[in-house]
Amino acid sequence: MLPPPQPGMFASLIDEPLLHVAHYLQQCSCYIGNDSGITHLAAMLGVPTVALFGPTEPANWRPIGPTVTIIQKHPLQTLPVEPVLTAVLHHL
Repeated sequence: MLPPPQPGMFASLIDEPLLHVAHYLQQCSCYIGNDSGITHLAAMLGVPTVALFGPTEPANWRPIGPTVTIIQKHPLQTLPVEPVLTAVLHHL
């Protein structure tokens, strides 16, 4: 059994096997991520997910699920924190 997630554990997940990452994701109250495989995994596991998209077209590449919120801003660096926080609070 893996230990529970700890603050600051992001660096420790970089080289973790995908099954370990999935285990940690299942313990999340909400996941925030960019357009990536891990974001799709979180959504697939049923974790409330806020998926951030820049220039990639969400209509083609969005994660699927009843608890997925898509936020798009191009360039992504100009996305203010408020809509992300609002989406997270909606899921909690």
